[in-house]
Amino acid sequence: MPRRAVTVAALVAWALAARGAEAAPGQQLSPAQQLASARDDFARGDWTGARLKTNDLLYPDLKLARRDDVIEANILYGAAAYELKDLANAEKAFHKALQLDPELEITTMRFSEGAVKLFEEVKRDRKRRAEQDAANKRIADRLAAIEAYRKTLRVYEVHPYYVNFIPFGAGQFQNGQAGRGYFFAASQGATFLTSLGIFIYLGAKYGLVAKVPLDEGPRVRTLQQAEIISGAAFFALYAIGVFDSIRHYTPRRQVKGDDSILPDDLKPEEPAPSKKPSPKKKTSLRDRLKLGPILTPGGAGIGLSLESP
Repeated sequence: MPRRAVTVAALVAWALAARGAEAAPGQQLSPAQQLASARDDFARGDWTGARLKTNDLLYPDLKLARRDDVIEANILYGAAAYELKDLANAEKAFHKALQLDPELEITTMRFSEGAVKLFEEVKRDRKRRAEQDAANKRIADRLAAIEAYRKTLRVYEVHPYYVNFIPFGAGQFQNGQAGRGYFFAASQGATFLTSLGIFIYLGAKYGLVAKVPLDEGPRVRTLQQAEIISGAAFFALYAIGVFDSIRHYTPRRQVKGDDSILPDDLKPEEPAPSKKPSPKKKTSLRDRLKLGPILTPGGAGIGLSLESP
């Protein structure tokens, strides 16, 4: 064989050996060869070729078996997408690479300054999200532990039975019925003070053994009637209050824990403020009924009024 022919054959063999990654004509490239070809395209600045070849390796089904090859394919795809001004897909590819290796780094020795900057931004964003997710999980775990602990607590408030017989709404207040407690406190207080006030007034003016002048007899009789009526009203309201208190009486009541002692980051979120509701109309007879002492030119008595709804 002529020397020239031998030299040409040797050069062809060397070129094929140097390329290595490329298949023979008509033969399909293996995933490793396709990745090597994409790497060569990227090194030559053929962003479109590098992107197409890595896209074929990654989507719709992953064709690469080695973890490092998957990372490299995503980095090449993301960097090529960045150079082609497709920032959304570039970020997505960088995210996928960092999912496999959160400590991964790329440098300007192989990639452009802009691609490296975008990669670092994605890395920092992932780190911030991971830290926030970890903090949220810690808070959620602490809240769950506190709630589980609170469910095991059995704190009770003991209610003495004798309080039901104390006037002025004491039993209602003990039962947690503040509205009824205020009602009985006001009505019983008004009738009691009216009766007691008239008694003290008559006793102070005429003595315990009443010596009433004839001309003052009608007025004194009116005051005595008011005293008796107000006293009877007091005892009637007292009896109603005792009955109502005993009807709703519970020997003890479980007390809810105090959330104010929790740290600010563990306090339950308060509901959004709503519009201030309009004042509720008084429709029940009990809410509209007002009872209280009154003074008249001839003495004192009990006044009963009814508010309009």
